Amino acid sequence: MSRLALLLLLSLLIACPTSTLDDDDDSAAADDDDSAADDDDAADDDDAAFSCEGITPEVTEVWPDDLADMLLDKDFELINVHIPNAGQIPDTDVHIPFNDVDAIEAHLGSDPAAKAVLYCLTGPMSAQATAALVARGYCRIYDLTPAMVGWEQAGYSLEP
Repeated sequence: MSRLALLLLLSLLIACPTSTLDDDDDSAAADDDDSAADDDDAADDDDAAFSCEGITPEVTEVWPDDLADMLLDKDFELINVHIPNAGQIPDTDVHIPFNDVDAIEAHLGSDPAAKAVLYCLTGPMSAQATAALVARGYCRIYDLTPAMVGWEQAGYSLEP
């Protein structure tokens, strides 16, 4: 197994921990969970309570009109990953180079359900960065497929 495959596997294990309860502890854990269940029910209605459980992490493509709609009620991180910086889409949260996936992950935090849209100038850099984040277990990662070039071609503006 290659070193990269081992690192990806380790990243997935860290990002998506499993239960360590023994069979004997299940009944005690169930009792504890019952009291917390009522608190969790209210949070389930909130997008912040989104979980990756049962979802296969994969990159979702986003097109300019979709992103423009998403920006109206922004609930995600918009990350410019192009190097060198060649401008940005309005409301971009941060510019982090595509090849610094550790910094992107640090910005998103340890929640694998963190929602983010990544983009670059023409597409390959954001494709690489989004694939790396999904390989690390993030399940709500979006790639602006036509990138900044497509954003402008669709009639939207860029900031310097």
